[in-house]
Amino acid sequence: MSTEFKEITEDEFSRIGGEPPEHRKIEAALVSLGGKGVHGNNFKREALKAAGWGYGKMTSYGAKPEAAARAFNRLRDVLRQADDKDAVLAALVSTNE
Repeated sequence: MSTEFKEITEDEFSRIGGEPPEHRKIEAALVSLGGKGVHGNNFKREALKAAGWGYGKMTSYGAKPEAAARAFNRLRDVLRQADDKDAVLAALVSTNE
């Protein structure tokens, strides 16, 4: 993807007001790559899990800000180079090995 995302910090998950948080932009990019709707949301969850977010959808990012920041920064790095959802997942899997 050609989109550049700012580095994600733990503070982002507890901030109120101001600009939309950067992690929301990454989530939107993942949903778009995944095909919008249900497919996009399923891909977003799959990519987050592959990036290291080991919690279910009932756990907020604010409850585990360090883990969330780490996962989103991995996604940020991968999205700089990957052009489609298969490339995103492949890059995440290869960095886990």
